[in-house]
Amino acid sequence: MLPNSDKPWAKPLASAVIVLTLVALALLAYILRIHHMLHISEVVGIFLLFLTIVPPNLAVLYPAILPPKYTPRGRTPRQSPRQTPRTPGSAGSIAR
Repeated sequence: MLPNSDKPWAKPLASAVIVLTLVALALLAYILRIHHMLHISEVVGIFLLFLTIVPPNLAVLYPAILPPKYTPRGRTPRQSPRQTPRTPGSAGSIAR
């Protein structure tokens, strides 16, 4: 879950940000092309802007595209590493 993605305004805002970003990047590319200033470095910059803005907002709209949360074996998400029960013969115990 991303921060504030559970708020009621998160999904409309994320979709507005995606649409405005696509329109702004297309307009920027068009203006640069008209002035004959659209070179490979500008294309890379536009692509990097796209990658920094759109994927996090897509994750707000579609939470299923996020990877599942990693939980180590033998632990529930509420337990901290110090609260895990130790059994005789486990890696942390000393055999006498």
